[in-house]
Amino acid sequence: MERQAPKQLLYENQLPLAVESKSTRRLFFPEGGSTYGPPGGANPNIIRIPINADSLLDVQHSYLQFDLNATAANTRGVAPDIGVPFIRRLRIESAGTTLEDIDEYGKLYGNVLFPSQASNGAVQEATITTKGIGATAGQLRQAGGAALAVGDAAGAAGDDAAVLARLNALKDDIVAAVNAGVITAAGPGNPKHAGTNSIRGTTSYKYSISLVSALLNMEKYLPLVMMNAGITLELELDVAGSVGLQDANGNAGAGAGDEAPEWTIANVRYAAHLIDLQRDFYDKMRMVMEGSGGVLQLTGSTFRHYAGSTAGVGGTEVINLPARVKSIQSVFFTLTPATSKGAVNEFGVSNSLPMGLTEYQFRIGSVVYPPTSVKIDKVGTAYNNKGEAYSELRKAFGTLGNYMEGGFLNNDGYLPASDTAVCAGGGTSAAPSIPLQSPFGLDFQSFPKTALESGINTSDRSLNMSLNLIRADGPNAAGVVDAWVMSDAIFYVNLDGSVSVSV
Repeated sequence: MERQAPKQLLYENQLPLAVESKSTRRLFFPEGGSTYGPPGGANPNIIRIPINADSLLDVQHSYLQFDLNATAANTRGVAPDIGVPFIRRLRIESAGTTLEDIDEYGKLYGNVLFPSQASNGAVQEATITTKGIGATAGQLRQAGGAALAVGDAAGAAGDDAAVLARLNALKDDIVAAVNAGVITAAGPGNPKHAGTNSIRGTTSYKYSISLVSALLNMEKYLPLVMMNAGITLELELDVAGSVGLQDANGNAGAGAGDEAPEWTIANVRYAAHLIDLQRDFYDKMRMVMEGSGGVLQLTGSTFRHYAGSTAGVGGTEVINLPARVKSIQSVFFTLTPATSKGAVNEFGVSNSLPMGLTEYQFRIGSVVYPPTSVKIDKVGTAYNNKGEAYSELRKAFGTLGNYMEGGFLNNDGYLPASDTAVCAGGGTSAAPSIPLQSPFGLDFQSFPKTALESGINTSDRSLNMSLNLIRADGPNAAGVVDAWVMSDAIFYVNLDGSVSVSV
């Protein structure tokens, strides 16, 4: 092999000189109403935002902004769940052609993507842009799961030495918990003591969030200038109970915690980062399109949602996933008690449980993936093999072995011993204050991040796909299975201004 100088000595390698350009920030507003709410209410529950300009759209530096309003009396408020629980469905279209359609978007974001990938820094940043993540007293917990408290100080009341020893022990516990990743600002906490985590009655909080999809996360600029109709974002809001909990303002009286939170969304706008170039550069782009078959090609990873149910018994259960896509990258799934779906007294969007699951694998056509099922090894009420499921989850994101990236899942909240209780609150101060999140995943790509359509093709041969679950015998709650197939998506911007997609 010929010896070469390192890149530090290759002075001729310089960044290219940029073409003349101008960046601007422009707000796009929804068509129709100005105030939105859950379905069945006085306000519409579908937000449509047309986005079109004679420019390029930098999607990674654009974001959605809106006000989440609490509309109940002052004695009550809203304790929001993690992420964007009020968005049930995200749909993107162009001139009537559906480019992406992601169902159960709030649960995908708050239960799978954010807890599995968000670093501690990302969690802290989310406390600024959303209201569903905030450090509360109830979230400071020891590694064993017991709440940190000073009420059990040894010695008689007034024994200064005993109190001082207990405070020093608490200090050591907090330091150890921080080092172990147990103390985290993630999770909504119990609204009984949520404090700063709640939006009190008749007040609001402004959200500024980046949306997750193939089109809205790609590195390349979206060429709106080449598209006749641009794109339209359609956000469908979820039922009232999914946004979080009704906060009884600390009052544990009758009815506390068993009423649906009252909320609306207003002042919606999409803050777009637009890039304007010289007109002759756009002419060159059209020449490039003509030389490449009359299209510009954009790529990304999109999600398709499928749902199933599990019975309240043990044994093998099969969940059909009728995905017809050309390249499956990964599949993620969660299990949630059926009673928690849209429940007004539980955080049912961001929370999930193992629910007696002991092993799982997928079947595509006649082949099972992986050949040996992923084991969780439930013994009694405890899960003794959390690492195998967690490692497969990180592989599905392509981050296994990368110690610079990771989420905030920890031993307390991931695969908890309880198979029935979801992080709840309302009128019960004894409810758990840490998020219980148990997402699962499996990787199907041969060449992740280096090649397109390197996953399994279920489209060309119409292969059937299913998720096989094995649950332990004994009392298990009936549950809902939410699965998301992540696949490659290739978008084509044609010379006539139309846009099409291949998934």
